[in-house]
Amino acid sequence: MLGERNTPEELLTAFHHDAEWWKSTVGYIENEIEFVNRLLNAHVFKENTPNLFEHLQQFKHVMGTKTRETSNLKKEILEYEDKLRGILECQDVACDTYYLENHKALKERFEDFYIGFNDYKTKVFDYLGAILLTK
Repeated sequence: MLGERNTPEELLTAFHHDAEWWKSTVGYIENEIEFVNRLLNAHVFKENTPNLFEHLQQFKHVMGTKTRETSNLKKEILEYEDKLRGILECQDVACDTYYLENHKALKERFEDFYIGFNDYKTKVFDYLGAILLTK
């Protein structure tokens, strides 16, 4: 059915654990988005910093994109969890392949998003940290 090593129940459990971790991580990212937005809108930066406004605007623009991506990913994960119930009803290889491929695709999408968000956050913190630490 789902492979020699996994019963449908074991696969469902593994997929469900992944989805739970993804949801939890998205929740943390939503909190980080709120923090970064507040940081980008804070009035603590030195006015004479070259291109400050342009950099902040670019970071805010990217944050808008990241916010939408987070919302879409969260929705996709919730929909995926609802579909997982059908795995127990699988009776053929085509059905098994469908669930395995969908899980793999969502996992890759999540990992790409997670890495991209962390890279963005690092850029924001590096830039703003350098401004706040200069005298």
